[in-house]
Amino acid sequence: MLYYFSGTGNSEWVAKKLGQILHMEIVNISALKMTEPITIGPGETVGFICPTYAWAPAESMTHFMKRVTIEEGAFSFAVCTCESEAGTALKKLKKTLKLQSCYSIRMPSNYILGGDVASEEVIRNVIRAAKQQITQICEEVRRKEEVYHVEAGVFGGLKTVLIAPAFNKFARTTSGFYVEEGCNGCGLCVRNCPTGTITLKEEKPVWGNKCLQCLSCINRCPKQAIQYGKQTKNRGRYYFKECYETE
Repeated sequence: MLYYFSGTGNSEWVAKKLGQILHMEIVNISALKMTEPITIGPGETVGFICPTYAWAPAESMTHFMKRVTIEEGAFSFAVCTCESEAGTALKKLKKTLKLQSCYSIRMPSNYILGGDVASEEVIRNVIRAAKQQITQICEEVRRKEEVYHVEAGVFGGLKTVLIAPAFNKFARTTSGFYVEEGCNGCGLCVRNCPTGTITLKEEKPVWGNKCLQCLSCINRCPKQAIQYGKQTKNRGRYYFKECYETE
């Protein structure tokens, strides 16, 4: 089984590719309603795929993994997607649950609060390289190799230890979100919000307080009517599209 969490589709795409090659079922943890513990028995293989936010694993995945028990004889691995560096995000996951192998995969950035999206050419090149890396990961998982192929980056440990807590405390606020006149009330942002913090009021989205800063709402809005502060007004939007995948 492959369990994944994804905001704008990068980690979902990785999970799908892994599932296709390894012939494993994939499950979106945001869609799970169950709270019962999960046990991975001897001889089974399980994978966990999620993005990194501020050099730390997505909080949703960390909480989910605490429900999982991996018995002796099972093989477990994790993959974190990131813009370039994962810090020690995978080491945090290893502290949460026993993992034999860990990987980071570079994917296009969706964090338009910090800067504009990459060009189409750059996006396609990044995805092409990620596709090759996924093939290698699958070969190692089939052989049940115990590896740690993670691009931590310069001062990766410090970034995870210092910046991630500050991000969680101060940056995960919904106060900057607002909607412009172009909003047609389609409700896509409501349906895609992994925390369920967005509701429609008079056919316009309203944000509650529980936010992961996955930026699904702002990047997936078909009218680009959702903004955050002043910085996103003239920036592009990114979420994974099948057209980005090239041979």
